Amino acid sequence: MSDDEGDFWFDRDPGPLVRAFALTGGRVGTEGHGLNLITLVSTARLLPEPLPLAKESTAIVRMCQERPLSVAEVSARLDVLVAVAKILISDLIDDGLLIARPPARTDSTDEPDMNLLQAVLDGVRKL
Repeated sequence: MSDDEGDFWFDRDPGPLVRAFALTGGRVGTEGHGLNLITLVSTARLLPEPLPLAKESTAIVRMCQERPLSVAEVSARLDVLVAVAKILISDLIDDGLLIARPPARTDSTDEPDMNLLQAVLDGVRKL
């Protein structure tokens, strides 16, 4: 691969994967804390300012102080891959700065409501 600027093609914009690798310190996956897209995260306690954290971690903590956010929302607001957001959030949970909880369920059973399903089916048939 030749180039007018020399053979330093690798010095150009490294792209999103290199950034993700750098943000997570080289870690590529985590199963810790059972985080998924709809897991809600919030701050565990009132935190002092300034926070002695990396820029992205500080941003996550500040976002979650306002109101609980889902992992997907954190990922979107930071403009990072969901996998990266999960790793950063897991680190903050390990440090005791965030807590994670599954979203509230309206029904305690795993059985679908047959009346609701029938009403949806009837509505679709009317279309």
